Amino acid sequence: MRFLTELWGLMLEMSPYLLLGFLFAGILYAWFPKEKVTRYLGKSNTRSVINAALLGVPLPLCSCGVIPTGISFYKSGASKGSTISFLISTPQTGVDSIMVTWSLLGLPFAIFRAIIALISGIFGGVLSNRFLSNEIKVDDTDSASVEIPRKIGIWGMLNYAFIEFMEDIVKWLVIGLFIAAALAVILPEDFFLSYLLKAKGLILKKLNQQLMD
Repeated sequence: MRFLTELWGLMLEMSPYLLLGFLFAGILYAWFPKEKVTRYLGKSNTRSVINAALLGVPLPLCSCGVIPTGISFYKSGASKGSTISFLISTPQTGVDSIMVTWSLLGLPFAIFRAIIALISGIFGGVLSNRFLSNEIKVDDTDSASVEIPRKIGIWGMLNYAFIEFMEDIVKWLVIGLFIAAALAVILPEDFFLSYLLKAKGLILKKLNQQLMD
């Protein structure tokens, strides 16, 4: 019973952000030509990684919403390094969160937050290009239909975002939700907090012993 409660809570919490991510994926599919994705994000070099990070920093997508958008980029021709760079840099910040940070903590903190998101995204993308194979696989069914005309329209975009694309990743999405719900049931709510506090206590104890010696 608790498992179902946790599963339902996760679904309610994640749904708005996932729907926003699906919407961004549909917009990308309909109005962002594949040749531009390949041109600016498709190569396994530092420039493509930087372009992906620069694109991701201002987008108002969280860690849930960025997943479908990143997958859509990859399916449209972005390299693995560029995709990883986008997935790392985007959830950390956005235009909305930058403005909130500016209003609460001041402009220097807002700039620093955006810079950290950019640097970490670039770093992750460069490492991905270095250690991962960037061979992009395209389904046979996509080879003829991947060139999407601009006249696809609103309904075509929505059909892809919330029907076709959702069908592609729904299996892994459901698996992830079940695993998250199971972990919420198995692990205590304060598991990580108590672990960190214990680790902090041990470190302080060791430092005190060293100072006394």
